[in-house]
Amino acid sequence: MVQLLWHLRGTVRLDGSVSNGTALDRVEELLKRQHKPVSERGPEHVAFNAPLWTTMFIGNWLAMVIYDRGRIWIEKDVRGRVLRYDLRSLHGFVFCLGAAGLFFTFDAVAGDVLEGLRTGSLAFAWLYGMNILLAVVRVPGLFRRGVVER
Repeated sequence: MVQLLWHLRGTVRLDGSVSNGTALDRVEELLKRQHKPVSERGPEHVAFNAPLWTTMFIGNWLAMVIYDRGRIWIEKDVRGRVLRYDLRSLHGFVFCLGAAGLFFTFDAVAGDVLEGLRTGSLAFAWLYGMNILLAVVRVPGLFRRGVVER
């Protein structure tokens, strides 16, 4: 349950005209454009592992910048094939939590612990929440455009 805070999971329906190999090749191209090096490739899946500190300053405009690890695979269900993804943003979560802790500490040292809690919470919500909100909106479209609609 707690993993929901730093995991983004979703699916994109594949049409019948794209083979599994072609779809995964497109996923690899998409990951390359997002500066996420492929760490594993199988007949039905692609995985990447890119610690946040290696890609943090490359491009904050990238849809997947916050994600440090991911697995994308193809499954068959009753309506056809789907591309599933499970992306992890644990490093971003910890980084933003640490930054929020700094804001809390500054206010707490000044003598106002409640203000520190408010400021720290607001900092975390802004730093992490906005990154995740943008990713939740942008990542499904990225996979649709980069893999399905080409």
